[in-house]
Amino acid sequence: MEIGEMQKFVAAIVNDKLATMNSVHRQSTITTIKAENIAQHSFFVAYYALKIAKKLKLNDELKGEITIQALIHDIAESSSSDVPSNVKYQVPGLKQMLDKAEDFAINKYFPEIKDEFTSLRKHEADGDIVGTVIKLADIVALIQFLKTERALGNQDATLLKVIRETYDNLGRYLDHLEEIVTNEQAKSVKAKDK
Repeated sequence: MEIGEMQKFVAAIVNDKLATMNSVHRQSTITTIKAENIAQHSFFVAYYALKIAKKLKLNDELKGEITIQALIHDIAESSSSDVPSNVKYQVPGLKQMLDKAEDFAINKYFPEIKDEFTSLRKHEADGDIVGTVIKLADIVALIQFLKTERALGNQDATLLKVIRETYDNLGRYLDHLEEIVTNEQAKSVKAKDK
């Protein structure tokens, strides 16, 4: 690669749509004291996903895939904005509409990660180890945020209810992860027996 090409490439990165992740705040159904932008959230999700993957002793390839996909899991929200997950599923058709908006954003602003984003969507839909670890990390990041809100003195009437619901959701995903791990261990034992 020539120096001139690298200068153009770096100049394009400096003006990248990704920078808006710093200014797009995550939305909540509760009043919050502290704002969190999607860049901060994505960092925490990637960090927690890597910690979970290491605890599970996943191979380096899976750890890398999980970390990268966790980091980009909300990247399209830099264009489409954030919608709380409970709202996405309560309004009929909204999730599908938001998926189309995210696809548009990925194709227009982030085509270089389209394959990774498509893979993430497949892992989420399949409910496999990659999608489950990322979802767990996403929930852990939310719990950390909610706990910080509480520690800061947030007295929103629904905060405790949201925390409980989030822990319930965490429990469901932990159960699902246990099921995946148990199935993988059973496959491993069968393969050794052959």
